[in-house]
Amino acid sequence: MPISQLTPKLVIFDCDGVLVDSEPTFNRVLHTYLLSTGARLSLVECCNLFVGKSRHDVERYVSDRGLRLPEKWPQDFYNRVLDALRTDVTPIPGAREAVALISSAGIPLCVASNGLLAKMHVTLAQTGLLSWFEGKMYSAYDVGASKPAPDVFLHAAEMNGVAPENCVVVEDSVSGFEAAFNAAMTCFAYVPKTALKPDDLFGARRLTDMADLPKLLGL
Repeated sequence: MPISQLTPKLVIFDCDGVLVDSEPTFNRVLHTYLLSTGARLSLVECCNLFVGKSRHDVERYVSDRGLRLPEKWPQDFYNRVLDALRTDVTPIPGAREAVALISSAGIPLCVASNGLLAKMHVTLAQTGLLSWFEGKMYSAYDVGASKPAPDVFLHAAEMNGVAPENCVVVEDSVSGFEAAFNAAMTCFAYVPKTALKPDDLFGARRLTDMADLPKLLGL
């Protein structure tokens, strides 16, 4: 069936970089935090290394360089991130309109992220998106495996009673594309025209404007 005629039974959104533009703030706080451990990397390098990744990737990076994270990691770091996001987060252009149209068509929605539920609550509330996803947010922390493992996507599908082949994932990171591929789910890779296209989309179809998503779902 052509993708433009596909009507899924569940649309699974990643959160950061797909619904909310929180990654610049998150990475700015992470970069400052890593510099305090003695790490030597630029903000651009920090973004390239950790967008779409988990705390374990950060811990591995620090350990591999013979450095140590503060004893209060990761709670202290997440507190700093949440404080920053309460005043510095915006919706991805077109996200609210796309979510509203998909929801009005009767298609269930949810969020599945490598991030903490607390962060999703803050960013979705601050951007006016929370009402569509309340009670439908799933974190990789709760399933024990981060993307590119498929676990959080499969968990989201199971919790909504939908088979993986009837789900559509909307992602913006390579680890998310791979996770959708590993879950055998159709995936849209949100990569704006101004962004560099990743080397591997893992079979995902590129989406350059979030406002186009409903049309691509056949709505």
